[in-house]
Amino acid sequence: MKISSLIVLSGFCFFLAGSLHAESDPNTVVRDLPRTRPDRIYQLTIGLPPSFREHPEKKYPVIFVLDGYWGLPGVRSMCGSLFYGKHLPEVLVVGLGYAGENQDYGALRGDDLSSQESVGIISGGGHAKKFLALIETQMIPLLEKEFRADPAHRYILGGSAGGLFALYALFTRPELFQGYVADSPSIDQLWNLEREFAASGRTTDARVFITVAENEWTYYRRQIQAFYRRMAAHDYVKGGLKFRRIDGVRHGAGGSESYMQGLLFVASPIAPEHGVATDIMTDPQGRPGFLAAFWPKEGGLAVPFTAAQNDVWRAHVAYLASLAKDKKMEFAGATPPDLSGHDSAALLFAANRAAAEALVRDDPAVKAGLLAWELIEATE
Repeated sequence: MKISSLIVLSGFCFFLAGSLHAESDPNTVVRDLPRTRPDRIYQLTIGLPPSFREHPEKKYPVIFVLDGYWGLPGVRSMCGSLFYGKHLPEVLVVGLGYAGENQDYGALRGDDLSSQESVGIISGGGHAKKFLALIETQMIPLLEKEFRADPAHRYILGGSAGGLFALYALFTRPELFQGYVADSPSIDQLWNLEREFAASGRTTDARVFITVAENEWTYYRRQIQAFYRRMAAHDYVKGGLKFRRIDGVRHGAGGSESYMQGLLFVASPIAPEHGVATDIMTDPQGRPGFLAAFWPKEGGLAVPFTAAQNDVWRAHVAYLASLAKDKKMEFAGATPPDLSGHDSAALLFAANRAAAEALVRDDPAVKAGLLAWELIEATE
């Protein structure tokens, strides 16, 4: 029996704690696997992408979330944000867990996610090899057959003991996933696996992202940092290896940032777009943008505007619309003429500040003395 003191940290529960409520979500499907052990039934909670039913021809990258009973809701929300930002395509998000009510997740995960039987803080474990085989021989085929998971794009995320398991999978089945995210992993069981992998001369094209919380237990944090340095020195991760410290938090509290940054890194090759967004608020001609802010001049104005002043206000709105039609403006906002306030703003594109000011001075409401204005040039 090998002794390991910090392998599972029972009850690890980061930013996403809470029930899945899968039964109330039509885009969530739950699948129980055939029983392989007398004391547990493995369960997949599968978050479907929006286009899943409308596009039966599509295949989807799949993100495996270890400890899905804690982590799946937040990771699904995160993937939605990353899809909106064009950092991810639509994906299947799959939480790995156990069927049944009132399960002792700490004991179950400790048994499945660790590769050695241990004593100390937590006793038991040592079934990572069997659990990884279950993922490969039952979970992945089910997802590919029934949910059109793309075999070329699989990613696995885990924290603490889940991070240990993600790295265990890297060293034992490096071709199984294209990306591995390990948040504050328990790495005490991994030193010999890493040494053997490096000595074998094997390499991997996967991308690997490892984090540590700034205020972890001192030696836990130092070991993770030393482990990352050794991986980097051995240079077998050819797809990309990245390390990040999550500032200001202790163990278990960095999951949100770890998973967000980890997904950005490991899934970068399949991101629909890279770099600065250019779909709006960008001038195809490369002219600089100036924000023009308008408001009623003080003194002598009725609030709300008089009928005559409302006519001038409408001319102001029409003028902004003409600038948009001529591609001299990206967007504008204006208070409706039947309400008080009457402020507005517009993003103007012009060759220089003087040209932008000329556009503002040609505004009918500015010429009529109804509106004051300010031109703001946004800089870094």
